[in-house]
Amino acid sequence: MHIVIFCSLLALFLTYIETKCWIKGGMKWGFVIITILGMIHYDYGNDYMSYYELYYQVTNYNFDWAKIIAKEYYREPGWVVLCWLFKPFGGFFVMVAVLNLIQNYIVYEFIQRNVDKIWWPIAVFVYLFATSFYLMSFSMMRQSLVLIVFLGMWRFIKERKWWIPLAVFWLLTFVHSSAIVLIPFAFLGYMPMKNGKLIGVLYVLILLLLWLSKNMINGIFSYALAMDDSFAQYAETYEQDNPTIQLGMGFVFNMIPFILSVIFLIDNEHGYSASQKMIVAIAAISYIVAPFSQIIPASGRLGMYFSIYKLGAIPLIYSNVRNRDIRYLLLGLCLFMILYDYIIFFKSPVWEEKYTNFHTIFGVL
Repeated sequence: MHIVIFCSLLALFLTYIETKCWIKGGMKWGFVIITILGMIHYDYGNDYMSYYELYYQVTNYNFDWAKIIAKEYYREPGWVVLCWLFKPFGGFFVMVAVLNLIQNYIVYEFIQRNVDKIWWPIAVFVYLFATSFYLMSFSMMRQSLVLIVFLGMWRFIKERKWWIPLAVFWLLTFVHSSAIVLIPFAFLGYMPMKNGKLIGVLYVLILLLLWLSKNMINGIFSYALAMDDSFAQYAETYEQDNPTIQLGMGFVFNMIPFILSVIFLIDNEHGYSASQKMIVAIAAISYIVAPFSQIIPASGRLGMYFSIYKLGAIPLIYSNVRNRDIRYLLLGLCLFMILYDYIIFFKSPVWEEKYTNFHTIFGVL
């Protein structure tokens, strides 16, 4: 735990001093540090050993394409194929290392290309200290791969090269069945973001409607589960994984970014580009998904796919607050809530055991 926290703080510090022009390549070296940590971790994260055992289970079978596709080896055939691809090149440890390298590079590139330099520390802070991203990547290997690749497809989505993300998202459904929800977003580049006001108002209406109609939420999920057996299996697997949302002050504070997102979308005075508004629009979906977690906790994990775009959205929506004092107050509150959840994470009985002591592969090689 202390190693992960220290390296995360060091990466954040290096990013910060680069934005102050005290060194060059600070964010890059920060990402090198956290990437190495991800590459060498062992039995750190709740699901690590499950993935470790699964790797040896599926690669000990005879390679049979028909049985893999039929899901006889494992329910996600794409993950089985991925395991087999790394078998000749060093096995599970190499697979984990390569996936961490790719994922952190994608995040680094996204921040560098889509976030103003002065806001890099905020984006890095969100990635490292919002528990759904870097911290959870030590455990949820398949879903972390999906959500980071979704982020990596942004450059093709905004350029309307829909055939690339469409193919990638389809392949990702074989790694994690929940990736099926991403397929429509291959065409997001065609969303008329000039009508940002309409989209912002629509988001508010949808959110209110979902909160006020739990029967509708049940109906939507029942329909989704009936349409796809693998998605139903996913929902069942994580049915007890997350607690239901409590409507306390924490929830109210966490909804402030949604309000700022709506304000950003309807703002036509400050010349934001269509791609910037699209990043905010994607991230705001995570708040709309929130009501579903009262019915099916698995939906909280689906919201992670969209919340990864907060790396770009949070700098945008808070920079849009023109009053400096209010901006600092609201941003400070946002960062405080993220940090508070981060501290609570390590004290939670659900995560404490597997996230307290950091182990490396060098102890078992």
